Amino acid sequence: MSSLRPYRDVADLEAMEQLVARAWAERGPHVECAVGDLTWRLLRNAQVRPREDIALWEPEPGQLAGFAWAYGNGDVDLLVHPLTHANAFVQDMLPWVRARHGSTSPPATLWALESNGPLLAALQRSGCLRTPGGCYLHLELPLHALPPPPPPLPAGYRVRAVRGLEEVAARALVHRRGFGTERMTTEVYAQLMEAPRYQPALDLVAEAPDGSLAACALGWFDEVNAVGEFEPTACAPEHRRRGLVRALLHEGLGRMHGMGARRAIVYAFEDNPASVALYQSAGFTVVDRNLGHSEPPVK
Repeated sequence: MSSLRPYRDVADLEAMEQLVARAWAERGPHVECAVGDLTWRLLRNAQVRPREDIALWEPEPGQLAGFAWAYGNGDVDLLVHPLTHANAFVQDMLPWVRARHGSTSPPATLWALESNGPLLAALQRSGCLRTPGGCYLHLELPLHALPPPPPPLPAGYRVRAVRGLEEVAARALVHRRGFGTERMTTEVYAQLMEAPRYQPALDLVAEAPDGSLAACALGWFDEVNAVGEFEPTACAPEHRRRGLVRALLHEGLGRMHGMGARRAIVYAFEDNPASVALYQSAGFTVVDRNLGHSEPPVK
């Protein structure tokens, strides 16, 4: 009998990674997330409460086949595999979403890929409606050969990897400045650097002429499916429009290719045309869309 249970510990993270990897092996790139996303979402700020935010779905005890991940803004990411479980997964998951968000939280928005017909149909049968706002674009770049290099950087800028924990404060700062948020603290980033999935060679920064960090791009690599990913990328406001993030992408793609990656992915919000144009200029093309759906009203 199927059941939904809360996230417990690192063993559950490993089971989620294995589930995502199996989904990628069968239907990549048409999967709601990549393996590296799980570590990033778990450790990206101190507000994450995995035992409250993540529900694991098992059609049989010990057989993980789906999960729901809720965020404070009302978003709920969904993944189920194989897709034949979509109906049962949605039926078990929706009561958890209602209980998780309650009457005082923002209305829940459930996300599912446009290509994921069984999950979309299950959401619609349960009364979920497509939200009118924008969607998240999934972009992909095959890595049979590297794309042409971008134009040279302005004088004094250079691209390199982060210098480990000795530079963790500066690394956290460029993230905060790029995203305009205070949630990425030095302590949070230090914890991220210690995660098993974190690869120092894929944590790239653009250094400004004065030695400060001007932009950043964090890469991930799924060695099972030979998939590289960028999540997240950012640039400090005063250094924008200088080609820094595109240079970081090119450097990261080269490193991923050297690790054996056959493709790379990145996400962009549809309502952010500058971000979409940046990734397309680096050779990425849209392969799927992650669509929001409103939580059905309680009858």
